[in-house]
Amino acid sequence: MQIHWQPEPFAAFGPNPFAAPGPPAPLHVVEARRKKDLKERMRAACPRRPGVYGMVDTAGRLIYVGKSKSLRTRLLSYFGKSAEGEKAAKIIRETRTLVWEETGTDFASLLRELQLIRTWRPRWNVKDQPRSRRPRYLCVGRGPARCVFVTTTPPKDAVAFGPFRGRRTLTTAAEALNHHFGLRDCTGKVTLHWADQAELFPTDKRPGCLRIDLGTCLGPCAGACTRKAYAEREEACLRWLRGLSVESDGPDPAGLLAERMARAAREMRFETAAKLRDAAAAVEWLAAKLHDLRTVRETFHFVYPTVAGRGREKNRDAGGPEDGRRLWYLIERGHVAAVVHDPVADRRRRRPAERLLAAWVDDGRLLPRHHIPPHPTVNLTGHWFRTKPAELEGVMTPAEALEACRSGFLPERKTAPVAA
Repeated sequence: MQIHWQPEPFAAFGPNPFAAPGPPAPLHVVEARRKKDLKERMRAACPRRPGVYGMVDTAGRLIYVGKSKSLRTRLLSYFGKSAEGEKAAKIIRETRTLVWEETGTDFASLLRELQLIRTWRPRWNVKDQPRSRRPRYLCVGRGPARCVFVTTTPPKDAVAFGPFRGRRTLTTAAEALNHHFGLRDCTGKVTLHWADQAELFPTDKRPGCLRIDLGTCLGPCAGACTRKAYAEREEACLRWLRGLSVESDGPDPAGLLAERMARAAREMRFETAAKLRDAAAAVEWLAAKLHDLRTVRETFHFVYPTVAGRGREKNRDAGGPEDGRRLWYLIERGHVAAVVHDPVADRRRRRPAERLLAAWVDDGRLLPRHHIPPHPTVNLTGHWFRTKPAELEGVMTPAEALEACRSGFLPERKTAPVAA
């Protein structure tokens, strides 16, 4: 894939969708022609505080974006001897301008970095993997005979699962599921002929591929199955993806693939065994990822309060402009749905937060049903709270947050009833 650069020189990071209402964070800029001068100017101006940074080349193109708990420490590492010969040294060799934006907390830095990489697609962030960084979804759709497929933009009429990383593994899993449940994988241009479809002049229907003969497709293109029989396999596939399989759906796909792999190995059909091994591994990987996503979406439904300048990092400069800033992240089904200023700490900010929280409590949701965010954060939030379970101690349910907003008093700190 050819990477298309932005048509105009880089001027600013742009709006932050994960920031609270108010003036945007200032962008700090240092530039120099010589590497030594760039290092000294950055050292003099850059704080040891959380934030995101970018590197701009001589043509004014943003070539790299990163984040750090300590901006100055991280940027200085690009100039050290330990970076020579590594990716960091190659990036700094092309850099003429350093830019950074303070975020106040490491969580805010992660969100901002995610959004900047997906918006700008800097060359060194996507080098050698220009498309694999894009989130992908596993979908069941393309009716009237639905199948499993992978896409970056789920159709409105499809049932989507994700987002996922790893295009190749996800594609292998989708193919394995189609074969296991007997679903087609041909294009929508293929004419379907159902066994229960009445015809005035019956004709011989020939399948468009060998899958019907191999027993891996029900054959809706050749009149080999009824609409009802195909729909039952569609539903069985959806139940497996949702973790709701029943005994009548048949054996588990991964287990059956492992059995077939072992049989092929015993019969010394090693090429077939290798393919079955890869398919079984892909299906097991998908099952684990689906379980993680379900856990996040079923339990990560809360308000996450943060305070800037209160991290555990010892190298953080005190007295920064973000210190003491309190934000509430409204996390719905794992997604960061909104960010507001802490209405308990600053009563002047109460009304906007109260409106959002009241709507959340009344409707049960902030995001539209089946909404696919432009910058999905479900994987980021899941990883954040799994690796930092102590952060869950201060979260509040939407009802608790609304009560705190109205009363001006936070509930007693307790361990939140969510999975870490």
